Amino acid sequence: MSEKHLKTGDSLPPYSGKLRLFAMRFCPYAERSVLVLNAKKLAYDLVFIDLDNKPEWIFSFNPKGSVPVLEYEEGKAIFDSTIINVYLDEKYPEVPLQAADPLRRAQDKLLVELFAPAQSAYYTAAFNAQALTPTSAETYHKGLEILQKEIESRGTTYLAGDQPGLIDYTIWPFLERFLALPLLGKTDFAIDQSKYEVLLKYIEAMKTVPAVKSYCLAPETHSKFTESRVKGNPDYNMLDTSDVVCCMRPRKKKE
Repeated sequence: MSEKHLKTGDSLPPYSGKLRLFAMRFCPYAERSVLVLNAKKLAYDLVFIDLDNKPEWIFSFNPKGSVPVLEYEEGKAIFDSTIINVYLDEKYPEVPLQAADPLRRAQDKLLVELFAPAQSAYYTAAFNAQALTPTSAETYHKGLEILQKEIESRGTTYLAGDQPGLIDYTIWPFLERFLALPLLGKTDFAIDQSKYEVLLKYIEAMKTVPAVKSYCLAPETHSKFTESRVKGNPDYNMLDTSDVVCCMRPRKKKE
């Protein structure tokens, strides 16, 4: 897999016959679909695109030009991580990721909704700091507290149970990025051990999940990309494909 992001003027790679996901390496929504594909151990191709200089052909798969996009047959695609992931779970049920109980599925969706304001606060803190208000950190921490309380009440290693499920793969990409905020000088957005012991234990458990471990990036890496984006020149191709992607540390540069 190449981590080069294709841009305007670049050709669409040949279709191999596998599922193909169009993504951006630092996009949390695209990561949700990558994690589901990984968790189901499906064969797929991953194509990254430059969202500031989009290749023309991406609009034939998604008129919005956004990612993720799943090409399920040559020239045929669906988009939006929520739609893609439910489709994948229903199309390939051998490794079920949604809760079997309709009430738990509803509760999972509600949790995602309740957690969304924390995601919005993260985006403001990371990419538009001048728009932060006195209530931004409060909103962020309220989301973390709701999540921690839910983890405690469920009493399992993961939100889905003893094994991670769709709810975990939906929330994780943002937790991964939240860890970078203190490195960006947003210390009031830190996930402090004294307050979030249960949540941090959950985070450490998620880092060891194979579907996550093979794709996640270290806080330092997210911080570096965020800084490049804030400066107006996002470094989409900053990752060195010769090194292993790791939650615990950033990739090393070639010597």
